[in-house]
Amino acid sequence: MEEDLRKQAVQRHQAGESPKAVYTSLNRSKFWFFKWLNRYQSGATDWYKDLPRTPNTRPSELSLADKNIIIATRNRLESTPYAQIGVSAIKWELHRLGQPLHSDSTINRTLKREGLVKKNKVFPQRG
Repeated sequence: MEEDLRKQAVQRHQAGESPKAVYTSLNRSKFWFFKWLNRYQSGATDWYKDLPRTPNTRPSELSLADKNIIIATRNRLESTPYAQIGVSAIKWELHRLGQPLHSDSTINRTLKREGLVKKNKVFPQRG
């Protein structure tokens, strides 16, 4: 529906109708009309479609290398007898190895996504 209006607006303008007459009759703004006219004039074949609103990059996302270091550190700690395997222990190991430090929530979120957070069987949580 909206895509048809965009096409119709450009076609009417190409037929000689003034921009103001086009966007007022379609009950749209001047900005809306010229946005779609400029997209049409760009030459793109799908100019009338909405562009995705998601960002192209996620700068705060953890890199694959950092994620693998956290997981490897957790696995190494888990294989050591009597070693603690929580976020604090992982951060201490990363600091000791000279690796970049991430927040507790970032490390915990990474562990949860990888299925490395386990329920405590000795002291189960109460209701």
